Order: sequence, then structure tokens, then C-alpha cells
Amino acid sequence: MKRLAMILVAGATVVVVVVLLTSEPDPYARLHQSTTQSIPGALGFALAPPPPDARPQLTPQEVRDRYPADDGEVQVAFASVRDVFEGRSIGPAWVLFARGVCLRNAKGELVSDARGNDPNNLECTDATIWILAVDPVTAEPLVALTGYDESGTWTADVSG
Repeated sequence: MKRLAMILVAGATVVVVVVLLTSEPDPYARLHQSTTQSIPGALGFALAPPPPDARPQLTPQEVRDRYPADDGEVQVAFASVRDVFEGRSIGPAWVLFARGVCLRNAKGELVSDARGNDPNNLECTDATIWILAVDPVTAEPLVALTGYDESGTWTADVSG
């Protein structure tokens, strides 16, 4: 009986050691959203930490390459997007943030600005943040949002 107990303890120890040695650390842990954080100007949307067991299959660079932001700097976080008003969570996802993206989508807006005499009418602003949450396995878009941060200082609160 004593021998059986020793064999079971030794076997369990071997299993624990093998699991610890074979489990790889998350290479993107430094990009994980670490707190729940409101997205300024996004009207009820917030970033939240992803589930602890979530692991992306795509790299951040693969996602950036698929959704370029025309010379703008793109920041990336691995997070869930929380819709506060609907009480739902979207993701986990690679969430891309780009500033200075022109969002001219109102009917005639681009044409009207181009006909004007004021060249400032065509300038884009770094206060506008384009936000795209992308499935970390398929790279399909999950949600697209715009935010607004006049200070220009807002960034995702990532671990690294």
C-alpha cells in the first residue's frame, strides 16, 4: 500500500513537471489589456482584459499588415471590447488603434471640402482615433469604432 502511494506521488510529480516544461509562455503577454478602460469619444465602449486562457493565433504584425492605416502609427492591444450600454463583450480580439485617419463618410463631405478655398478643411486630426477589433484567429473584423481624444495622450493600458 505504501509502495502504491509512493508510485502515485512520483507519477503525479512527473506529470506536473512535464506540463510546466511543455507549456509555453504567451509571447504577446506584454500586449494584453491590463485594466478595464473607457475609450474616449467611443460612447459607451471600453477595453477590458481578455480571458486568461485566450491565445491569439495571428501575430500583431499579421493583423497590422492586413489592415494598414495609410502612414499612421498603429498601436495594438490584445483585449475584449466591452459595450457598456448593451452589456456585452466582443472578443477577445487584436484591437488596432490609429490616429490621424480621415473619416469623411457623410454624403458629399469630401467633395464639399475639396471645392472650398480653405486648405485646412482637408486636414485630418490626431484627436480622431480609428479602432478596429479583429478576430485573433481569422483576422475578420469584429467591430469598428471611432474615438476622440483631443489631448492626444490616450493609449491602451497594456501589460508591457
